[in-house]
Amino acid sequence: MSAWAELGDRCWVRRYPELDLNIGLVAGSESAVVIDTRADAVQARELLAEIRELTDVPVRWVVNTHAHFDHTYGNAVFSEAGATSFAQENTAAALAADPGNTESVAVDNTFAVAKVIELGDRRVELLHLGNGHTDGDVVVVVPDLDVFFAGDLLEESAPPSYGEDSFPLEWADTVDRLIGLLSATAKVVPGHGAVVDAEFVRDQAGDLGTVANTISGLHHAGTPLEAALAHTDDWPWPVEHLEHAVRRGYAALGIPRRPTLPILGQG
Repeated sequence: MSAWAELGDRCWVRRYPELDLNIGLVAGSESAVVIDTRADAVQARELLAEIRELTDVPVRWVVNTHAHFDHTYGNAVFSEAGATSFAQENTAAALAADPGNTESVAVDNTFAVAKVIELGDRRVELLHLGNGHTDGDVVVVVPDLDVFFAGDLLEESAPPSYGEDSFPLEWADTVDRLIGLLSATAKVVPGHGAVVDAEFVRDQAGDLGTVANTISGLHHAGTPLEAALAHTDDWPWPVEHLEHAVRRGYAALGIPRRPTLPILGQG
């Protein structure tokens, strides 16, 4: 059974057994913001009821950390309850084009790089630090508590999820930008799994970098795609988790060509 865990003054996370998903809630003196809305209307209504048991501050804001269904398909329930939603502009575009979006999921307000939401006596900051799990990943920062909701830029209970809309060659650099914001005592909420610290984030960024470097190295060596997909050395996670990483990386780099060897006797 999941329950709210308080990360600091009026800032909570709830870890659901379905998909091991984390939902965030931050309340101020005038309003509250919920971070992601679960996978469908039934789950969203359950979430809304659980929020109302926790605080009577009205939920006026929703933030989607990215476009995937488990983080967004409850939006309509919160919209009906009077909340206004925010997402990075690429997330909104992905939701609008999503053929599986049967819950009338929509985003009310978009931004490109940064947005601030005022909650009364405190604020939250929304930051798009670059491409990674998707091209619309958002980190939600609670500055007065040193808390960061990272969405699926980070995962604790499983390897990071490389999907058909991921950016494996850029992901580590994006997480490095997040690391630059973290203090030694920061609390970081991944999209799935337990709350982590800055050391965990640094370690995962290193593994993400290893994936990017291995893909680039295979490509530079002229390794064909099918051979790269069968490569089992050097990866930080089992290769079965990395098919889309390799395919997406190769698509970004183009058709590999074997390095040209110098001809003896020529300058």
